Amino acid sequence: LFAATIGLVQTDIKRVLAYSTISQLGYMFLGCGVAAYSAAIFHLMTHAFFKALLFLAAGSVIHAVGGEQDLRKMGGLWKKLPVTFGVTTVGVLAIAGFFPFAGFFSKDAILYAAFMQGTSGKLLWFVGLLTALLTSFYMFRLWYMAFLGKPRGNAAHHHHPTPMSMLVPLVILAALSICGGWIGIERFAAFLSPAAGARILEPSGGHLELILSFVAVAVALLGWFVADLLYRQEPARPAELAAALPGPYKLLAGKYFVDEFYGATVVKPLLAFSTYVLDWVVDKAILGGAAWLLAGTATFGGALLQRWQSGNLRSYAAWLAAGAAALLLFVLVR
Repeated sequence: LFAATIGLVQTDIKRVLAYSTISQLGYMFLGCGVAAYSAAIFHLMTHAFFKALLFLAAGSVIHAVGGEQDLRKMGGLWKKLPVTFGVTTVGVLAIAGFFPFAGFFSKDAILYAAFMQGTSGKLLWFVGLLTALLTSFYMFRLWYMAFLGKPRGNAAHHHHPTPMSMLVPLVILAALSICGGWIGIERFAAFLSPAAGARILEPSGGHLELILSFVAVAVALLGWFVADLLYRQEPARPAELAAALPGPYKLLAGKYFVDEFYGATVVKPLLAFSTYVLDWVVDKAILGGAAWLLAGTATFGGALLQRWQSGNLRSYAAWLAAGAAALLLFVLVR
């Protein structure tokens, strides 16, 4: 839910997908938290199909518009990129949880398992359902802004054709995003049971599971409807809402200022400690000073030995006599 709310207002196409990934990882951990281990791993597998598809499709879009990643500078690309538009549509429908796409089977299995865990489970189910609503909205928002409407920015002036080396993987992943969930949760659970134990098997709920699936699809349709209302029927409305709610909009656009908080509490103190303590005190003062002291001692000792090793026989004889006299004095004193 945290990541999904951030994805609502992001304008970088890759950043929308990145926060979507974090949100879908939350679904997987929700499955683990309610002991629906096979559903969690099942969602990991199906998510790999449609999220890889969406990221590579985003790469195709970015390539077509000359490296631009801002959704506000796209639009009208469905005519120029018909294959990319088609496979992206498949990916959006899959991640939103529409039947019979892959995401429908794995995400609904997690939501059903959460619903069956008593009162707290129903609360988690509601959070997951709300996240599904947000997911559908921001993914169809991306879909409308990138492919539909009038061309904006680079999309109106640049168009680089997508090579087959990019299109073939997209088509393969699109096929997997459609049929990747058809193996069924029961057979997938049976396949995983030797690794995770018998608890991995989640029984089917019959009519209740069917009702919950209808609710999830209805929520996905609602997200699509809201995205259609804001980004196709009334494209000026999102800017008006952002202006009317500047506080929440800045909070979401700033990603709850997690990066700034992390920078102030972790990055800057670590940089200061590294600069003033590790660099200046440890590296330069202690280690550098010790190295300078050893080097100075060696240089000074070498200078003294150099004076002794003069090559003058009379000097050697004098040093020998002085040494003998000192040795004799030492013996006499003892």
